[in-house]
Amino acid sequence: MGHTYALSGLVSKRAEMAGLIEHHQKEIERLRQGIYQLDATIRIFDPNYRIRSIKTKEYRRYSRIFKKGECYRLCLDALRRAGQVMSTTLITEIIMHKKELPPEQQATVTDSVNNALRFAERREIVRRVGMDGVAILWEIAD
Repeated sequence: MGHTYALSGLVSKRAEMAGLIEHHQKEIERLRQGIYQLDATIRIFDPNYRIRSIKTKEYRRYSRIFKKGECYRLCLDALRRAGQVMSTTLITEIIMHKKELPPEQQATVTDSVNNALRFAERREIVRRVGMDGVAILWEIAD
């Protein structure tokens, strides 16, 4: 009898995932039809155009929370103002407080902060100095 709640939850989750698959399959078909229409239009302008030579662009989901480059600037500002090592978690909390964001958006903000800090790391503006549990510790590079 104790398994009924677990089983019910698993069945519900499976139904949700099956619904997502169905939704995305319909979206894939809609996009595929759009590509066929674009290919036909390209051939009208240039019948010899090699459509298979068109490289795909990487899909990027942009955050609606931040304007372009805003999270990056906020991360660097937080690190510079602190003048000391800070964790990703603390930087996220500072940014959420500054932008007055609800707690439900913490995961999204954390992802954006991680991406912004990794970008800054590649540009040698910040560097990792360790870990604080699961959070990375960051500092401004010299």
